[in-house]
Amino acid sequence: QLRIAYRNLENPKEFYTKILAPSILLGIIVSILPFILPIFVPLRFNPITFIVGGIIPIFLGVLYPYISWKNRETEINGNMHFFITHLRVLAISDLSLKDIINTLGDKPVYKSLGEEIKKISVLSTQWRYPLAKTFHFIAVRTPSKILKDFLDRFSQSLDSGVEHREFIEVEQHAVIEEYKTMYETSNENILILNEIYVSLLIAIIFIMAMGIVLPFIMGAETMSMYVYLSSFLILVSEGLLLYLIKAILPADEIWHKTGEKGSMEQELTKTAISSIVYCIIIGVGLFLGRNLFTILQQIPLEIIIMTSLTPLILVGIKTYKLEEDIFRMEKNFLGFLPALGSISTMKGGKIYESVYYLSRKDYGVLTKHIRNLYKRLRTRINDDEAWQWFGVDTGSNLIQRASEMFREATFAAATPRKVAGMIAENIRKIFDLRRKKLAIVNTTIALFGGITFGISFAVYVSLVISKHLNDIMIKTGDPFKNLSQINMGALLQTVPPDTYASITMIIFIVLLIHSFLMAFTIKTLRGSHFLITSLFFIPFAWIVSITSVIVENILSGYFAG
Repeated sequence: QLRIAYRNLENPKEFYTKILAPSILLGIIVSILPFILPIFVPLRFNPITFIVGGIIPIFLGVLYPYISWKNRETEINGNMHFFITHLRVLAISDLSLKDIINTLGDKPVYKSLGEEIKKISVLSTQWRYPLAKTFHFIAVRTPSKILKDFLDRFSQSLDSGVEHREFIEVEQHAVIEEYKTMYETSNENILILNEIYVSLLIAIIFIMAMGIVLPFIMGAETMSMYVYLSSFLILVSEGLLLYLIKAILPADEIWHKTGEKGSMEQELTKTAISSIVYCIIIGVGLFLGRNLFTILQQIPLEIIIMTSLTPLILVGIKTYKLEEDIFRMEKNFLGFLPALGSISTMKGGKIYESVYYLSRKDYGVLTKHIRNLYKRLRTRINDDEAWQWFGVDTGSNLIQRASEMFREATFAAATPRKVAGMIAENIRKIFDLRRKKLAIVNTTIALFGGITFGISFAVYVSLVISKHLNDIMIKTGDPFKNLSQINMGALLQTVPPDTYASITMIIFIVLLIHSFLMAFTIKTLRGSHFLITSLFFIPFAWIVSITSVIVENILSGYFAG
């Protein structure tokens, strides 16, 4: 697959000059830094850490074509169910196959899939290449197996003289079932990845704990190396988990991808700005007050930092509530669309009058958006924009896509009842798959919360114990110095207290990054808006902070007693 990815580079020269060469150069520079920095800075650096850090950009540069190739495959697979539904509803209209391909090829919302269809459109329209051969030509070059198989079958059917409408009608069910199988398999893979991640994390935390608890034998420099290395491994493993999830999970986005901002996104933007302002005000007040008031100096720094960041959870809560509204609107839309199709068919295809009739019905949170749709249609300025903004205002990706399909198909003289029935049926299947995925996501949230507590508890217990033993060694000296039969002087070493202070802060920062990566992974699993990340990041970060303070106070009091 790596060889295929390199062979399908659209601009090999640009890749070699702008990506691969800079990656290799960066890797070499990072690798030789421990030999150059001592010339300017009177410090010793462990070369292993820098060499490992230098290998990573080289490795990523070499794998960039493959990563890009797999990302395109994921994008295509994630849009296939929308594409085949769109293709089906256009096929029952008066459009020819070339017109259908040209229409779908201009859709930026399909991303990589749209690019593949655009290639078919250009070859068939501008270069006058037969559609059957064009389909086969693109099939052998696309990264998606689902699209490849579909285009190959389409090519063979056209060569056999099968009408494209007949083929698409049969293939719609096959592609949807294949997408459903892929979706359910990816849900199972999430559970497997979680188990692998937990096992890997246990081993890494053991390395970190060992490096913290045994500094007397290894020395301060080796202790720092273990902490840096294990911290690096934690973040790399979590980044790898995030990448694998994005690679195997179909892109089932909750929010629309038109690039426009509806009323819901505007609300989120205002809430995000307010949350950031609150964070700045609280943070500045606490850090200034800590320098002025003695009582605030007794509050641990971790609690001060988290108190300053806590207002960010407001935008996360707001995002979660809006997404719950989107789910309710999608359920109501499954009742609205078939009704619209039936009434429009009875009224001879008069969509405007049908929307007016349904705007007087109660569709819950969707009602106001239906009424806004009617108002826009009543202006008779641009019906396409009216339907697009109907989807944008609801914030739903499913509603926006379905509205666009319904508008285009009915405009091309397709029967509204058939179009609405096909779209509603496929949306219902997607909605059921999403419901199963969200149940797995809820389990994953609990798992990540438990992992965060376990990591924090293990690391901070090791840190407090090591610090206490080091203090004893500093105060009492070598406990074996009067025992001539035991020569431990060459083995036992003490660690400067400043090293523990820096290690504690480094561990706290690493665990905050860990909390953010876990929150972002949950956001990716849900297909949510980026701002929902704070809804999970703040509780995870509070778990880290509270655990550190409790462990420090309880164990320090126990050792002091």
